[in-house]
Amino acid sequence: MAGRRSKKDLTNNKNRIEWKIGVYCRLSSDDGDNAESDSITNQRELINYHLKNKHDFRIVDYYVDDGFSGTSFNRPGFKRMVADLANGKINTIIVKDLSRFGRNYIEVGNYLEHIFPLYNVRFISINDNIDSYEDPKSINNVVVPFKNIMNDEYARDISNKVKSVLLTKSKNGEFVGGTTPYGYKKDSNNIHKLVIEESEAKNVRLIYKKALNGEGILKICKYLNNNHILCRKEIQRRNKYNISLEDREEETKYHWSKTTVTNILTNETYIGNLVYNRTGSISYKNHKQVSKPKEEWIIVKNTHEGIVDIKDFKKVGELIGERRCNRKKPSQPSIFGWKIKCADCGHAMCRMEDFRGTRTCSHFYCRNYKTQSNVCSPHKIKTVDLNNQVLETILFQVKMVLNLEKTINRLKQDGIGSNYEQQYFNSVKKLNNDIDKLKRLKKLSYEDWKFQKISKEDFLMYSKDYDNRIENCNNEIKALENVYLENIKNFKKDDYWIEHFRRNKKVKALNKDVINELIECIYVHEGGNITIKFKYQDEYEKAIEFIDGMEERANEQMECRRLCEAI
Repeated sequence: MAGRRSKKDLTNNKNRIEWKIGVYCRLSSDDGDNAESDSITNQRELINYHLKNKHDFRIVDYYVDDGFSGTSFNRPGFKRMVADLANGKINTIIVKDLSRFGRNYIEVGNYLEHIFPLYNVRFISINDNIDSYEDPKSINNVVVPFKNIMNDEYARDISNKVKSVLLTKSKNGEFVGGTTPYGYKKDSNNIHKLVIEESEAKNVRLIYKKALNGEGILKICKYLNNNHILCRKEIQRRNKYNISLEDREEETKYHWSKTTVTNILTNETYIGNLVYNRTGSISYKNHKQVSKPKEEWIIVKNTHEGIVDIKDFKKVGELIGERRCNRKKPSQPSIFGWKIKCADCGHAMCRMEDFRGTRTCSHFYCRNYKTQSNVCSPHKIKTVDLNNQVLETILFQVKMVLNLEKTINRLKQDGIGSNYEQQYFNSVKKLNNDIDKLKRLKKLSYEDWKFQKISKEDFLMYSKDYDNRIENCNNEIKALENVYLENIKNFKKDDYWIEHFRRNKKVKALNKDVINELIECIYVHEGGNITIKFKYQDEYEKAIEFIDGMEERANEQMECRRLCEAI
């Protein structure tokens, strides 16, 4: 009986599940007064103590989101954890409580009730007494959704309180933003007050001077970039990675853009006023920023020292307004979207329209060249020429694909695919027969050794040889299977991608739908030539390789038959 019990215990040990733990911790400013008790360190210690004496638990990794709101699941640590779940690296998630997992009750419920059961994930929330494996009913307890709703409501309440405090401070003329506007820094004695940063302020004055002299925004951008004046984002990047601020010693990643210069020329901050509530998030769950109407803006005057004169600011505003009034909008949006790229620098191309009398002349230019003339060349191409080249290339590609389809159909009619499939099955059958024969020989050699017909050394030598030959046969079967899957199954499958080209074989004019259906990207070379990267390029190339291989095999078969007939 003792021996039988030991065997049973051993079986239970073999069937015991190894729980590969992913420890998840999160903390954000939403936690308010609970921030100290919910600190990342305290969460780790609580979870480690809970797992201390559980021998079938193995912590694989810690996933931490420090400073991320629980209302959104777009968090780096959380996304990495979900990826590891899908890859099988972990099969268990443990958190301190449900609020650490998330504060969006709809998303939390979706993960607990649908996603985790789909991947057979064990979920443990220590303070909520939830364990989906030990107590499956705990995950569906009526209390759980109420807790999720309360966590969600807490986040909404905190969001409203924070907005109310920031609104009050902004109305009192205090600076409550994170990054200061270009040309300013926070007062060392009062972080809610702006003071001039002279190293940047001189560039602000330069921008206004050029604008007052009648220079356009693109021309100002080009001047700043060509004269190696670093924008704020590039300065921040270099300071973060301890890179020299000397422009010529390091390749510049971020450059002055039209949007940045426009914001400087239209921002009342530079005349001593603070403007708040120009943008805001959609909701406490959706943090995407949207513009607000001017009536909702909060403008507090004379809160700090201005960099430019009020008269100059108004004059620049008038000049910008005149240009906007005189600028005619394009007759219609570009059908290419963001698919037009510079073939040399890879930046998107921008469309510029010149209005001369009653006619419109439209061109595409390299966007990088428009703001930095010393970095790239114009790559100028007329819109009408681009349309003609793209249409001509599409029609040629459609013709190539349809010819490819005809060849595939011809091969099917000739039965080449069936012959090759039969050859595959015959080859695999022969190899399996060889494996069975080798196994029988190995068994016979074992019997010969047992009946002392051969020595042990001879048996081991024969056995090793048989094993090697069996392994070689198995490898050949796998190789044949790979070729079969790559060729025969591709040959038999419905080539859905061809249909996209077939329905455009009679296209006479380009439109957005045709571009989006067939084209991945269009590269414009200096001089006006283009290269198009079509969609389904991989499928097209595989089909060509397959046809070449099948035709080569067909030629080999014909040559063999010819030789046999000659003999």
